[in-house]
Amino acid sequence: MAPSLMNPVPCQYAIIRFLPYAETGEFANVGVVLACPATGYFDFRLVPTRKTGRIRGFFEQLDLKIYRDALTYMGEELERLRALAANVAIGNKEAVRQLFIGLVHPRETLLRFGETRVVMAEDPDAMLGQLFARMVERDFANKDYHDKLVERGVRELLRKANLRMYFNEAVIGNEDLHLNVPFAHKRGENVHLAIKPLDLAKDEASRVFDTGGRLVDRIQRLKKHNLLPPDMLVAVQRPDGNDQRILGAIDEIEGDLRKAGVEVERADNIRAITAFAKAAALH
Repeated sequence: MAPSLMNPVPCQYAIIRFLPYAETGEFANVGVVLACPATGYFDFRLVPTRKTGRIRGFFEQLDLKIYRDALTYMGEELERLRALAANVAIGNKEAVRQLFIGLVHPRETLLRFGETRVVMAEDPDAMLGQLFARMVERDFANKDYHDKLVERGVRELLRKANLRMYFNEAVIGNEDLHLNVPFAHKRGENVHLAIKPLDLAKDEASRVFDTGGRLVDRIQRLKKHNLLPPDMLVAVQRPDGNDQRILGAIDEIEGDLRKAGVEVERADNIRAITAFAKAAALH
């Protein structure tokens, strides 16, 4: 691990991309390599080989063994170069620059490097982590971001149906047990009709269970304590892919939600959500 530097130094980095079909040009970011020749730093981050949800979503027909083998080979090669950089950098900082240039040279392989970019870094290790989180894990597109996108879609649907004025943000439940909903219709002081968007467009079945399971548990407990509104709908955002494990997990979550006493519809089912929301205009 490189020590934190007092002054920022220029570093070069490149995104590692998995591109199995050169004909289409489609790729998935799977890693980052970063080199700081001035300090002799060279390191990388790769997606764990066990995490294949995004690859399955991008390339449905691909034999995942091809991907895992390619990623394993790349990891071994990068580990070799990291050790080599640590040795040559002791007396020759320029060698690290040449090592990086040779690594990212364009070639026709399953794993390729994007264009070389430059970034100033005080702490190369921290910078590598930040680049990996943004370029590969897409930390800017976090849960709140995706939830807001689904919420925005439902809001636009209600607006087009001239029903938006009947709904406001509210809290279902009490001080000890509650759930925030962005679309709630009240009669007096009580919420009688509510719409809760739920983003289940995940790249792993485990993430579907984690996200959906939390809402299932909260709704079940609200029902147990007689805190659910008489009418509630969960608008579920599904992924575009056809991964059967992910879709099976979504089906299970939706089934549990229905058993808990709420309606469930796809977030893009305009007719069903509109029909449900129209009840607010009748009271």
